[in-house]
Amino acid sequence: MSSPAPPKITPEMSLEAQAALIERLDLEEIDQDLYRGYNEPNRTGRIFGGQVAAQSLMAAGRTVSDMLAHSLHGYFLRAGDPTTPVIYHVDRIRDGRSFVTRRVVAKQRGKAI
Repeated sequence: MSSPAPPKITPEMSLEAQAALIERLDLEEIDQDLYRGYNEPNRTGRIFGGQVAAQSLMAAGRTVSDMLAHSLHGYFLRAGDPTTPVIYHVDRIRDGRSFVTRRVVAKQRGKAI
């Protein structure tokens, strides 16, 4: 039994995929240092961890000007529910001349995920 052929990748599909990714990484600013991220539509089970990491980096980046991320460390404490938006709280730990430090906690229903 052979598996079905993968879909053909066309430039149009690639642009659609890029647009969907950019849209998914865009966060809604709720308040200073507080953001809301939305999940992949029609996903079942749990949120993809890479999405939470990327949205966390986006939230941290919105609190910094003129610097790029140097490193990212993350802990996945519990599974995220794909039907519930994720709230990102950014803690501005340090603002130095050559680097800044941020801590981001991603939460759903009041609990860190």
